[in-house]
Amino acid sequence: MSLFAVFYTYAEGSDDKRDEHRPAHRAFLRELHEAGKLKVCGPWGPEEAPGGMLIFEGESAAEIGELLDRDPFAEVGVVAERSIKSWGIVIGGLG
Repeated sequence: MSLFAVFYTYAEGSDDKRDEHRPAHRAFLRELHEAGKLKVCGPWGPEEAPGGMLIFEGESAAEIGELLDRDPFAEVGVVAERSIKSWGIVIGGLG
């Protein structure tokens, strides 16, 4: 298994749509966390452009992409850009 960092950038003007679909988005992510796939996630701070980062454990970037295609935020079009990068921890850990 490998770690993958996922970067989301949300579409401009999607605030209302994100608010509407956030409960489903978080429930989806919670299920992935409980299944052991999603390790940690969260939005960027308020001074940053809307988006966030998610850390996954999986076999490949393609696998993670297929999982995230089912994210309610992706399904309703609020994710303008998604980047998935293989990532390794040098110091520290995810516990």
